[in-house]
Amino acid sequence: MLEPWLAPCGFLSLRNYNSMSEKIFIVSGGTGGHIIPARCLAAHLAAEKREVFFFGDEKINNYRRAEDGFTTSVIGASQLKKSLPFLAKAALKISFGILQSLYFLLRFKPKYVVAFGGYATFPMLVAACLTKTKIILHEQNSHLGKVNRIFAKFADKIALSFPSTSGIAAQDLLKTIFTGNPVRAEIAALHNLSYQLPLQEKNEPNLDNRLGYNVLLASDFSQEPKRPNLFKILVIGGSGGAKIFSEILPKSFFNLSEHVKEKIQVIQQCRAELVQETFDQYRLFNINIVTDSFFDNMSELLRDAHLVIARAGSSSIVEFCVAKKPMILIPFAAAADNHQEKNAHYLKENDAAIIVKESEFTINAVNELLKNLIEDEVRLKKLSDNAGSLAVLDATQNLARLLND
Repeated sequence: MLEPWLAPCGFLSLRNYNSMSEKIFIVSGGTGGHIIPARCLAAHLAAEKREVFFFGDEKINNYRRAEDGFTTSVIGASQLKKSLPFLAKAALKISFGILQSLYFLLRFKPKYVVAFGGYATFPMLVAACLTKTKIILHEQNSHLGKVNRIFAKFADKIALSFPSTSGIAAQDLLKTIFTGNPVRAEIAALHNLSYQLPLQEKNEPNLDNRLGYNVLLASDFSQEPKRPNLFKILVIGGSGGAKIFSEILPKSFFNLSEHVKEKIQVIQQCRAELVQETFDQYRLFNINIVTDSFFDNMSELLRDAHLVIARAGSSSIVEFCVAKKPMILIPFAAAADNHQEKNAHYLKENDAAIIVKESEFTINAVNELLKNLIEDEVRLKKLSDNAGSLAVLDATQNLARLLND
């Protein structure tokens, strides 16, 4: 029976779980950049018939699926802000989260706690230290995050998404293992597709209508000109929608030729309150545009994209590399420890992306960049090849293997 003190926190009933060995706790939360790779590992382990328990803050409920082969449970967690009332409330939530985590650790005695960084992992990691449960940390970015830095000295292993990751103490370097960052199966499948730029379709005679005569008839030609294949630009603003993208990008197409404009389609994810305004701005410049605050067919959009414009969050750029997409990345200047710029630097030094600093992300600068890039087939294909070469396709398996030791 579900204990009453756990019910308000959204816990699933755990009475059906017995004392099977080698249980694995996975904890994540906060943003999709933490949760998605954690769920990839959970799904992989569940498919291997491992007994998996997934924990995090309330945001993990947005990713819960009926077909999940693992239990998902919410524990108390909170960010910390410089406000006395907020800090008091956060302290209560975190303390409660530690008590909840202790309960589960003492009841189920997992072999490992695998934590994917972020504030939502703090309570479980404190409890893991108190119960001497083995810890594996996974870092998505090229700089070790704050919570992972706190617990690095207590971890058995630190799995890295980038070959070179800063912020790791010298005494903890021997614990590090480069595994890569897990990606969803539907994204991983895109790596098998070659990067193809759109071709301009021409009106050609329909040879099936010749009726055996060596002449061309008016009916051999389409009565309406065929629409050319579109050069698709996918704009991803991250979980916050990147307001700056809505402010700058639509105006950046202002002096492109009509010939170029008619070949372009922009699909942009933006803040809910800016969806219509962003759409209207693009239409002022006669750009074929699709806007929304959320797309549930991201794998299809990424498959069809010829260019991606995005922030430089690790999980996103890993997916772009797997899909072999040319990228223009604008690192979020206020990201903790400047980790987005560090992520982007790795791609830049491997010529796998074009990087634009937020301070230099202006209408004229982006306009010039787009004019030069959209019709530069050689450059686009080179970026695609280099991005694809950085993809780590077996990251989930690499991480899962660490649990066998």
